[in-house]
Amino acid sequence: MEDTSTTDDLPNENESGHISDIEQQNPTQMLTEELITLDEVSILTEKDVRTKSEQLEASIPKVELRKLFSCRKISNHTAISIHKDVLKELKDGKYKMEIAPSDLVDFGGQRSFDMTHQLFIQHKGTFVLMFDGSIGLYKPLKEYPQGIFTAASILTHWVNSILAYCGDSDDIMPIIVFAATHSDHFKERELKQKAKEYTEELTKIFSAHKHIKHIVCGRVFFINATNKNDPEIENLTDHLVEIAFQQPSWGERKPIAWVPLEMVISEMKSRDVKLITKAEMKSLNESHNDFILNDIQFEHFLNIQHSLGKLLYFAFPGINDFIVLQPPAMVNILRSFVTDECFWPKKKNLAKIHKDLHDSGSITKSDLFQLWNQMPFNEIMPDDDFKEYILQVLIHLDILIEPKRHKEGKSMSNSYLVPCIVKALAPSNFIDKEVIGDRTLCLAYEMTDLSDPSALSFKLIASALVMWPLKEEDGRPCLYYQSALMNVDERNELRILIEGQRVMVYLTNAESIHLISPDVAASIQECLTLALTNILKFYLQSSGKFTVNLDVSCYFKTKVGLICHEEVCLVSLSAVQRHKKWTCKHEVKHHRKYPMYWIFDRKKERCPLSCRGLERDALKLSPNDQHLVRLAKQIEVSVFGQFLIYLGLTTAEWEGIIYQYDRNGELGKKLMALYEWKKKRESNLQLVRLKDVSKALKKVDRQHYLCQILREDTCLMDIADSRLQEVPADEVLNRLPKHIGNCVIQLGIELGLSFNSIEETMHNHFKDMYSQIYDILRKWKQSSKIKPTIYKLMLALQCTDSGGLTFLRDEYLHP
Repeated sequence: MEDTSTTDDLPNENESGHISDIEQQNPTQMLTEELITLDEVSILTEKDVRTKSEQLEASIPKVELRKLFSCRKISNHTAISIHKDVLKELKDGKYKMEIAPSDLVDFGGQRSFDMTHQLFIQHKGTFVLMFDGSIGLYKPLKEYPQGIFTAASILTHWVNSILAYCGDSDDIMPIIVFAATHSDHFKERELKQKAKEYTEELTKIFSAHKHIKHIVCGRVFFINATNKNDPEIENLTDHLVEIAFQQPSWGERKPIAWVPLEMVISEMKSRDVKLITKAEMKSLNESHNDFILNDIQFEHFLNIQHSLGKLLYFAFPGINDFIVLQPPAMVNILRSFVTDECFWPKKKNLAKIHKDLHDSGSITKSDLFQLWNQMPFNEIMPDDDFKEYILQVLIHLDILIEPKRHKEGKSMSNSYLVPCIVKALAPSNFIDKEVIGDRTLCLAYEMTDLSDPSALSFKLIASALVMWPLKEEDGRPCLYYQSALMNVDERNELRILIEGQRVMVYLTNAESIHLISPDVAASIQECLTLALTNILKFYLQSSGKFTVNLDVSCYFKTKVGLICHEEVCLVSLSAVQRHKKWTCKHEVKHHRKYPMYWIFDRKKERCPLSCRGLERDALKLSPNDQHLVRLAKQIEVSVFGQFLIYLGLTTAEWEGIIYQYDRNGELGKKLMALYEWKKKRESNLQLVRLKDVSKALKKVDRQHYLCQILREDTCLMDIADSRLQEVPADEVLNRLPKHIGNCVIQLGIELGLSFNSIEETMHNHFKDMYSQIYDILRKWKQSSKIKPTIYKLMLALQCTDSGGLTFLRDEYLHP
């Protein structure tokens, strides 16, 4: 792909008192970018321009240049100055430049660069999207081993990506043009027919696109790239010139005071200066005497230069202190970690970083900086300040995705997702009936007025990863192209999948939809909705559409639903809120109870008066150990003995449990009593059902306690941080028991250990509470079926209400 930036809007303002109209130049001398013409008194020829450039270079002391370019400091503001003759011509209005250079960025080659386009797309650019004309639009591409990517799908991806970042307005720019290569594979008659077919097919694909005015699909240039004299290449060149003249800003005026600074930028580029601090650029501006731009004018100048593609300047807090003078340098920076295997470094430690990145789809900050210490990357970023700036730019532009909750404050993440590396597709059974079936709640966000940016799915996934880790299968994280699978806990999984203009979210319980926690469902929805809202704000701001009072919710519709007849049955959230039931296309009536979990009020502590308890199908299910914990915590000691009798335990059995587990506190004794009841029924070959628990609770007038066994405390979401998704260190687990009270049984259950394993620990470390707790922590870390994260440990400690949270927070969240 070639990015040819055309003439941008130039401000019609007189910043130095000398402005004149810009004349149109010969199209053969102009392809792109701004036209600098200041009065008609004198026109500089190319020779004149070279002469002025040589005079300018001669006027710059070598020592001062070395001081600027090597030491990155400016001790003398006049170190780089404009030659007095040039200044005089500017003041007299006699300076005129006839040539406008064109910057081209070529993406042909490595497919790893497919998702880095946002770094190079300019709002006023002309984009030539090229495909192999000898293969066609719909044949699977060999470069993508998954076998589902075609030229048509890649072109659609690029069109949507370009327009997502560039936005839309009355301006015709950007313009997208299509070119097919390998014309030399066809005879002349075949070539004309093929070109006609491609034109018709592309028209069919994009004619209904909402931004069709930016897409030129009525002409496909069929070129032979091996022949520099190919007439079709000349036709393409002429067409790009015609597009350049369509710029609304063509012929507008620009400030004379910009020219000295533009010449300085040009000179620094010629001396291979790639990055410079904003402070250094301001110092250069202040050295121009009569042509000094004030702060507002200086900022405006940088923004215009950025929009033209002449430099990269991001006017966002945290990344507005540096300027990339040579945007193509970013290609080399990306090449340090976004590259195919055949280009990996030879050193084993560096090659391992690349392998880990390709296997996991993520990279740590320390590994990234290690790659940047190589030559020639270190020449571009000579110190950590420049590296830190580039890191933040890559995060800003979605090249790196930072796991965060999208709340205010600087993230302390040390690991980043790299979407452009992730090529693997989700397995064919990712959402099959056998995998999720009727055990799943569905949530959908449907975009209404924006093309989905490529990195949207990864930003949403990164937001969820702050709380829930990626599931691993066969030693590989389940991160795929535009989809991911995460472990909410041992029994619940979360899937996120992009389907065209729709973001699909699936929450699946291992056993039944009846056992999904409404608190967990609501927390997932709140997390993703907040993330989506902030993501859309960023893209709208980038395209100039966002205003402070803009409600971005109008850019997407939220739907909820269930799996029905092996399909996703969705209904608008507003409709579910108004009606108790809805009838789907299969003539099935669905109740809103479970879909409403997505917007459940997590502040409610008890059931509403309208609650009828668990459904009949739910009562047929068996309670797990965590359910017994929730139940034991609720039932008062005064009625617990009577409750056990209704369950089927005798008074003597209860008294024996009190004696045996007296050291484990009231909750420990109640938990072991419920465990003994469960073992007693199983030993008599009787099923353990929630129905039995329900009947006993009704006998003691506590029937709604059963509804509460699905509740989860999610208040720790407020401190969720990517650092908490790491595995706790052994040294921390050694010290943690000293900060925890008597909660061995409950802690073990909350961490997913079985009653048998907990009993073994209590027997092996009799009367030693600290050793018991440490053994529980050790077993959890070694045997957990899902990643044993710090966040999971904090959740378990929160449920036990026995301390340790402050210790972990200070250990991992405080600098």
